[in-house]
Amino acid sequence: MVSQEIRICLFYEFKLGHIAAEAHRNIISVWGEEALCERTTNYWFSKFSSGNFELENQDRGRPPNLVDHVQLKELVENDPTITVRELASELDVSIATVSRHLAQLGKVKKLDKWVPHELNEKQMNKRYQVCSSLLIRQSNEPFMDRLITCDEKWLLYDNRKRSARWLDVDEAPSIHPNPNSI
Repeated sequence: MVSQEIRICLFYEFKLGHIAAEAHRNIISVWGEEALCERTTNYWFSKFSSGNFELENQDRGRPPNLVDHVQLKELVENDPTITVRELASELDVSIATVSRHLAQLGKVKKLDKWVPHELNEKQMNKRYQVCSSLLIRQSNEPFMDRLITCDEKWLLYDNRKRSARWLDVDEAPSIHPNPNSI
C-alpha cells in the first residue's frame, strides 16, 4: 500500500475520533504489520491534532541533488589527479557530496607505486652473473650458514613526488621508477 493511501486512512480514523493506538490496530488488521508502524501513526495523529491536515510530505530544506554523474566522471577522467576540494568548488557542492558520488561511480583515490629504479640491460646481466656465481659457490663451498643477518633495515624513502589518481576500484595504480634512486 502506498504511504499516501495510508495517510488518508489515518486521517479518516482521526476524523472518526479514534485514538492513535486504535487507528494503528485497525490499519494493520487490514493490511498487515508491514503497512505501518505505531510511531508513524502517532506522528500523523499529532500533526492532525495541531490542525495540520496536509497529507503530502513537507520539504525538509534539503538541497536538490545537483551533481551530474556524467560531468563528474568527465572531470575526473580529464584530470585524474584532481582533488575532492577542487571538484567540490568546480561543481559548487559540498566535499561530502562529491565523495559520495565518486563512490557511486566506483572511483577511488590510489597512489602511484614507485619501484626502486628501472634496470637497464647491462645492470640486469650483472645481477644475473653475481647471483649465479653465488649459487655455484654455495654448492661448492657452503658459506651462507656463516652469514649473520638482522631483521632491521633502514631506508630513506621520499614520497613527496608521488601523485594520487582517481581510478576504478579494480584498476591497478601505475608504476613509476623512483627518480631519486641510482
